[in-house]
Amino acid sequence: MMDGFLNIYKPSGISSFDAVNIVLKEILGGKKSEKRVKIGHAGTLDPMAEGVLVLAVNRATKLISYVQKQKKSYVATFQLGVESDSEDTETELRPLANPPIPTRAEMEAIFPPFLGEILQRPPQYSAIKIQGKRAYKLARQGKETELPLRKITIHHLEILRCEYPTLELSIQCGSGTYVRSLGRDLARKLGTGAVMSALTRTAVGLFRQEDALEIQPNSSARPLLRNHCLESLRPMLDAFPDARKIVYNAENQRKLVCGIPVPWPESVDWHPSERVVALDSTGAFLAVVHATSQGLRSDVHVANG
Repeated sequence: MMDGFLNIYKPSGISSFDAVNIVLKEILGGKKSEKRVKIGHAGTLDPMAEGVLVLAVNRATKLISYVQKQKKSYVATFQLGVESDSEDTETELRPLANPPIPTRAEMEAIFPPFLGEILQRPPQYSAIKIQGKRAYKLARQGKETELPLRKITIHHLEILRCEYPTLELSIQCGSGTYVRSLGRDLARKLGTGAVMSALTRTAVGLFRQEDALEIQPNSSARPLLRNHCLESLRPMLDAFPDARKIVYNAENQRKLVCGIPVPWPESVDWHPSERVVALDSTGAFLAVVHATSQGLRSDVHVANG
């Protein structure tokens, strides 16, 4: 059974759901399979965006939330002096009257307040649910909504190109960040507007653009991906690049997967809020464990599927 992650390069013009279906079809070889393959993505990309899309296959689907929490890197292009309802070029653009033309120095001067943990208001055109309905569906019906502020983290901001009205930024951020809304807020701080015209996700944690497997939306031009997928499958351990890891013997492995607490290793200091990765005797991912008063208990395991 294939278990692990695939680092896919999603082209612009297709949805993340489409990308999943392309890969799923190729993994199955275009034929019915006796055993169903589970597959899901760890963080969506809008159809206009391209770049790294991490797919979890079979037992790795249990670990999607851990990949989603990893830092993400983007190259985003904005057009200054205009606005739109969707905050990108997918809806009608509204040029501003006599907008200011900020210099590179003026732009860089406003970056510090946007670094670290900040509050961001998501765009109206988003998949966030409001009373059971997607915000973008309400927006398309002409129903204005103001989504609540949410905490996000911006780790890095850098200007790559500044040729008015085009602004290209390198951005590293945490989960839940809307890059187009970041551009909106930066522009407002400068007294103008902005829409996102292009977006490339260059990395999600350990999954980087240069290692991504390219797919094509046109099936007739698409190479057979099955062998490439098998060769490119990444281990489940890649979901935990920074976590502490410890190897357990066979007896404690059985206890962990059954939800039975195991003793704390005497040589390791444990903290109640810390999640640690448990490995089996071969060094493969076994479970995520946390400390309790009775010992170490599994949060999520994949050993028995």
